[in-house]
Amino acid sequence: MKILKIEVKTKRLAMIKEFYGDLMNFEIKDYSDQCIVLQAGQTTIIFNQDDKSEAFYHIAFSIPSNQFTASQQWLQHKGIDLIKKEGKDQFEFMDWPASACYFYDPDGNLIEFIAHHTTTQENNQTFQQNNILYVSEIGLPVDDVSEVTKIICESFNLSLWRGDGKQFSAIGDEHGLFIVIDKNRPWFPVNKKPGMFPTAVTIQGEKEIILQMNRQLYRLNTEPS
Repeated sequence: MKILKIEVKTKRLAMIKEFYGDLMNFEIKDYSDQCIVLQAGQTTIIFNQDDKSEAFYHIAFSIPSNQFTASQQWLQHKGIDLIKKEGKDQFEFMDWPASACYFYDPDGNLIEFIAHHTTTQENNQTFQQNNILYVSEIGLPVDDVSEVTKIICESFNLSLWRGDGKQFSAIGDEHGLFIVIDKNRPWFPVNKKPGMFPTAVTIQGEKEIILQMNRQLYRLNTEPS
């Protein structure tokens, strides 16, 4: 699954610009007092200003499989604190298999750098923002994981890739995943329950499909390649 675009809310647009545009050097495709449009590898990210927003999201960026350590060092060199759990800031998911680290952006979004070890995407250049491949995960907290998993899989002809399908579903593949999680299950590796906030996601597909769900908070659609 290829995530082409995500669109989310922020109440700190200027700080988001400073963090992603100035500090992390993401390409800024457009910027106004209402929104910022960023490019992260193959994925476009739109943050829309909402002064009343309390939104926080989980977003993962894929890193070349041989550059995970270099990406951690790059983050730390920029003064970005990695989240630690039990003294560790690098987490291994053996059944995926993948290595990941986490940090917060100024809006409190839980951001992840992840390197999937089954992919052949490698890069031997010095790590920088241009080495980020794409957004590979977007979190979708819900009331009923089983029901939403079924709806998404049937609507977009996708499969449950990892998870029990009851409290946690990773839908798609290692290149792109809807992370459907029970709204009462805390995000890993922090002990913070997710929230349900306006989220729009565009994925690549053979024909145009639009799915609105979760009290119209989530809009998922395909864009024909």
